[in-house]
Amino acid sequence: MTKWINAMTEIGMTRIRMDAICAYQSIKGEDGDSESLLIYTADNTLFEIIENSEEIAGILDSNFEFQN
Repeated sequence: MTKWINAMTEIGMTRIRMDAICAYQSIKGEDGDSESLLIYTADNTLFEIIENSEEIAGILDSNFEFQN
């Protein structure tokens, strides 16, 4: 079964398929305090997550393996 995440983007609630995610990046807002998450998918779509970005980054970190 395919895993999905629900995330709030600028256009509203969006479901993103986990196996379509190629990369993700946490960024600071222009004010320096707010943080958002950029998610890139295999079809070259870019999503900017504007709510609960740290929680979603944690879910993604636990789902993907990192190699140094």
